Amino acid sequence: MTQKTSISSRLMCATLGLAFASVASAFDVAGLRIGDTVEQFQALQSPAKEYLTITHDPDGKIVRLFYRQEGLPNDERTQAKLVNRICNKYGRVTPCFSALSEIEANDRQFLRFFHLYRNDDDTQELRARIRRTKAFSLTPDLTIEIDLMDSAYAKALREQKSTASDLIDF
Repeated sequence: MTQKTSISSRLMCATLGLAFASVASAFDVAGLRIGDTVEQFQALQSPAKEYLTITHDPDGKIVRLFYRQEGLPNDERTQAKLVNRICNKYGRVTPCFSALSEIEANDRQFLRFFHLYRNDDDTQELRARIRRTKAFSLTPDLTIEIDLMDSAYAKALREQKSTASDLIDF
């Protein structure tokens, strides 16, 4: 009996490890991944497609997937659903627990969720963000953004942004 329990617990740990490894090693947004082709994006049959913007390299390989959906209801049910969907798909991290705690608290109001995920190889980064669309509105709605990038592309983009002010002649 003890040997069976030991084998079962090792099998469960191995299965959980494999599940987390597969999530962490390759991110996707609406079924598309970095390195997929423009043709795969064009052939995508998903309601999420209307909210997706892609950036590709000269060979037609996707280097960035940007998902943005605005105008979502700002109620506790929607907030929890969005946070849980992100956290279940990309990983439960401290900001997940903080956001869910804010949503459940009666005296505080959920304002935002943000986390930067990186895959195991450090070749991809995914920014997940949920925020109020209009901060100074009686009925602010929510916006969700998922920004998945190849790390080399993200680095080049950051460098370009950091020197952008040098290009402006006042």
